[in-house]
Amino acid sequence: AEAMSKRRLGLGVTGLADALAMLGLVYGSGEAAEMAGNWMRVIQNSAYRASANLAAEKGAFPLFDKDAYLKSPTVARLNKDVRLAVGTNGLRNSHVTSIAPTGTISLFADNVSSGIEPVFAYAYTRKVLMPDGTRREEKVRDFAVDRYREIFGAEAALPDYFVNAQELSPAEHVAVQAAVQDFIDSSISKTINVPAEISFEDFKSVYMDAYGKGLKGCTTYRPSEVRGSV
Repeated sequence: AEAMSKRRLGLGVTGLADALAMLGLVYGSGEAAEMAGNWMRVIQNSAYRASANLAAEKGAFPLFDKDAYLKSPTVARLNKDVRLAVGTNGLRNSHVTSIAPTGTISLFADNVSSGIEPVFAYAYTRKVLMPDGTRREEKVRDFAVDRYREIFGAEAALPDYFVNAQELSPAEHVAVQAAVQDFIDSSISKTINVPAEISFEDFKSVYMDAYGKGLKGCTTYRPSEVRGSV
C-alpha cells in the first residue's frame, strides 16, 4: 500500500568525486561544493519534469495533494517551468531523488568513486570471495587515476586535487553533503571519516557543524582496532 500510494523513486549519482577531480576541483572546497550543488539542481529539475510528464500520461501518485505539494520548500526551489508542470499535471512519484550507497555498483562501473563520497583510496588491494569459499586478492585502482595516467603517463605524479577520504577534514565532508541535500528529497548516504585520535570536543564539533548547516543526518566513521576495517 505504501509503495502504490506514493511510488517513490531514488534517482541519484555515483562518481561525483572522480568528476570533480577531472575538473581539477578539490573535494570539499567551496568551488567543488558549488559545482556538486549545480549538478544536483539539474538532476532534480530533470527528475521532477519527467515525473510530471509521466503524471500527465498515467496520473499522479494517489496521495498527491496539489496545494500542499506546491507550498513545499523543495518544489519552491524548482525551475519555473517545472513548477508549472507539477501544478498542471501533478507528479507520478512522491519522491524522485536520493543518494544511495553505491559501493558495488561503482566497482562494476570500472571503480568510479562511490555516490557522493570522496575516493576512499586511489589504489588498494581488495579481497574477492570466490565460488569455492576461498578469497583472492585483486589490486584495484580508481577510475579517474587510470584516466589521468592514460593521458599524462603511467608514472605521472597526481596533482593536488586528487585527495582521498583520509586526507579530508570532517568539515570538508560536511560541506559536500550540505551542498547537495537541498536537491535530495529523501535520504543521503554519506560517511564522514574522522581520525582515530580525534578528541571528544572535535568529534562533537562535527555534529554541531552538521546541525548548523541543516543536515538531515550525519554518519561518522572512526577507525579502531576493535572494529577493524569498514
